[in-house]
Amino acid sequence: MLKFTSTADLLRLQSTDPAQPVISTLISNLNTDPVTIALMQPHDVDHPLAELCNAEDVSLEGVIEQGGVFLVVLQTDYQYGIIFVVPDADWLNGELRRCIEQNLYN
Repeated sequence: MLKFTSTADLLRLQSTDPAQPVISTLISNLNTDPVTIALMQPHDVDHPLAELCNAEDVSLEGVIEQGGVFLVVLQTDYQYGIIFVVPDADWLNGELRRCIEQNLYN
């Protein structure tokens, strides 16, 4: 998983990556709120994101599809935000895909 908190972090992402324009826009719109943007990759498929969607101290603010990726926005009780950028790819399956599809804004 690649994490992004500033424009300097974008250098770790290839310009040809389909998630690059989406993450670039997200970073440019960050304000002073503590937010981390995390790009999920195939080896992260077992990440407990699906469990976080139902955690008591984390609220799922929403899921949208943008540019071939899903943006999963979570906020903790102590006002820390995490935006998971999840490519809509073949490796996205199981409980994680179900969680995303159940919470997707249309």
